[in-house]
Amino acid sequence: SAPETTAELVPALQDQLASAAPSARILVRDLVQGPPVNAPVEMRILGPDLDTLRQLGDEVAAIMATVPEVTIVRTGLEGGAPKVRVNVDENRARLLGLDLGQIARQLDTTLEGATGGSLLEGTEELPVRVRVDDALRADTDFISNLPLVAPGGGGAAYTGIPLSAIAQVEVVPARAAIVRRNGDRENSVQGFVQYGVLPEEALKNVNAAMDAAGYTLPAGYRFDVGGDADARNDVLNNLLASVGLIVTLTIATIVMTFNSFRLSAVAFIVTGLSAGLSILALAVFQYPFGINAVIGVIGSIGVSINAAIIILTGLQADEDARNGDQEAMVDVVMRSSRHIVSTTITTFGGFLPLILGGGGFWPPFAMAIAGGVLLRT
Repeated sequence: SAPETTAELVPALQDQLASAAPSARILVRDLVQGPPVNAPVEMRILGPDLDTLRQLGDEVAAIMATVPEVTIVRTGLEGGAPKVRVNVDENRARLLGLDLGQIARQLDTTLEGATGGSLLEGTEELPVRVRVDDALRADTDFISNLPLVAPGGGGAAYTGIPLSAIAQVEVVPARAAIVRRNGDRENSVQGFVQYGVLPEEALKNVNAAMDAAGYTLPAGYRFDVGGDADARNDVLNNLLASVGLIVTLTIATIVMTFNSFRLSAVAFIVTGLSAGLSILALAVFQYPFGINAVIGVIGSIGVSINAAIIILTGLQADEDARNGDQEAMVDVVMRSSRHIVSTTITTFGGFLPLILGGGGFWPPFAMAIAGGVLLRT
């Protein structure tokens, strides 16, 4: 579909589905650039105690939800499925001759069932499990009054001891999976942003909201930024891991080409300027500086170094220009520039359809190369 259709469809679907199912968490997202992330905005809280992490996560989520750019907020330590917790008073249980193991086995036999024989079906023998009805298994009052049989029993009229006499039964949420990062327990607060909003802008507004609220973590707990910002940093680190080797080989190649460290320094000055001009083109046309844009900047640097080598080689090949004749320098540069300008036009024209095509994937990459090459020329 066209980018315009996506821009209209995503917000409309988000609003309609959220209104149609208010008790559900429905997320509508478009194709995003860069590495996949769980959420565009993520604040990780690291610390030792799970209950404190859950409380801090709820507090941060409440602040994050006030940011207009954020649509849905969730935390990593949200309560899971409901479960029944039985807190047994061991002293009372011992007075009745019961221990924790016996109580657990009797509850398991009643609620989960016990194999009470088998049934032949054709040539297959099927075990028969006997347990209470499903409706009773979901009734906390029934579970609280389950009769426990003490050792020795109590005769034919003995009806057992109700579980509530020696234990407290309550329904609590199951604990979510415990996530650790570098050995520390973690609760991640994740936020999803409105269509067209850059994650960097949303994260900046979230931090501003937390500063305005004066929110700080207690001692022993700390923040760590995740989401789009963390994924982008990881990818950049991977891209830049081999920069040292590439730069060394590039310097050696240019030095051998010019036989001059001074001219090589000029070529590397062009490298820095080219990167800056590519970023300037992205800023002027308001494209996000994501992974695609970074790759485009690297490509623009390669084209710029190629143009610098053409001009410097032409200057070095002309004896008058090499000896400092300014008119000869101008003439060499103008002759070389004709080739560079023609290359610039073809490069910009080749990337123009990607820029005009719209969307969030290709335009930043194309603008980083085409805009950088155009400004560099």
